[in-house]
Amino acid sequence: MADNTLAAPASQAPERPNVLRMLAPTVRDILVPLAVYFALHAAGYSDFVALLAGALCSGAVVLVEAIRARRVDALAALILAGFVFGIASSLISGDVRMIIVRDSITTAVIGVAFGISAVVGKPLTYVAARKAFAGSPAKLADMEHKFRTNPVVRRLHNRIAVLWGAGLLGESVLRVVLAYRLPVHTMAWLSSALMIGTTAILMLITVRTIKRLKASESITEPGYAAMHE
Repeated sequence: MADNTLAAPASQAPERPNVLRMLAPTVRDILVPLAVYFALHAAGYSDFVALLAGALCSGAVVLVEAIRARRVDALAALILAGFVFGIASSLISGDVRMIIVRDSITTAVIGVAFGISAVVGKPLTYVAARKAFAGSPAKLADMEHKFRTNPVVRRLHNRIAVLWGAGLLGESVLRVVLAYRLPVHTMAWLSSALMIGTTAILMLITVRTIKRLKASESITEPGYAAMHE
């Protein structure tokens, strides 16, 4: 694979998914409300106003992106629904913590979706990989072929989907518990830290699982493995 890549002209070299580009929307969704919250809180505004403004700004960014793309995918729709729920429930109940909890609810739904996708045999890890390789038809075809014909590859996708489902669901439950046990100004940053930390750990476990399985069973799957190298 490496020899072929080196031999091919630069213009024809297969593209690998840019991990930083893939994670950019998630980082943005975390940093925007956090920055707005601390800026307004430092200016003397209440926790409720600061968190509400941060949620509104972050929701506006997601909405603008959806309008520019002229479509709303499932994840964007879920995030927007979470913003609406958090803001509406906070305004109705007057409980500022609901704005923090809405992140946990969104994460929990995604975690459940990962688990269900593994049970029905259509793991979201495979869906994500197909989207990542959409710009590289050769690698996409190679990955799809291996998923259809190699049961080990399918088990790998299912195993990782279950891992992400359990990890995200557990993290969301922990954040809800902490949201009602810790001060709001602490959870404003700790909620994001837990999200980033959990995602980083799950990604690390995913990469190590793939490499260990490939080494033990001698699987050659460049289309799928290239995404994690």
